[in-house]
Amino acid sequence: MEKPADFLAEIYRGAKMGVETIDTVLNKVNDPKMKEELIREQHDFRKFEMKAMEELVKNNQEPKDLPAMQKMGAWMGIQMNTVVDSSPSHIADLMIQGNNMGIVGITKTKNRHTPCKYDALADELVQMQQRHIEQLKPFL
Repeated sequence: MEKPADFLAEIYRGAKMGVETIDTVLNKVNDPKMKEELIREQHDFRKFEMKAMEELVKNNQEPKDLPAMQKMGAWMGIQMNTVVDSSPSHIADLMIQGNNMGIVGITKTKNRHTPCKYDALADELVQMQQRHIEQLKPFL
């Protein structure tokens, strides 16, 4: 079992990954409604990232950036997946997959820590990602 501080750091990184992934995808989006939806979702991730950062600071932890290889892998994956098809449907599919990966990752981490004082924060992140999936489905 990992420390609760590790759990909190993972929650923060999950939100940060959402922000950075949308940053990478936005310049590939031509559809105004899709762009509007992604900006709204990025705003959700940013608010959540700040909330997690506040918790880190309260616990005398410094927020750490995502590992460079993780960021580069996500960037390369988006570039390769959108070079041929950057349609709203394809981008929605990629973003849904990314949200699902986030849900699985944070759920696995939560299961290694439960019960923990950060369970509610993790649940909030999962619920937000589930909401994003539902909001992206009409673009498929």
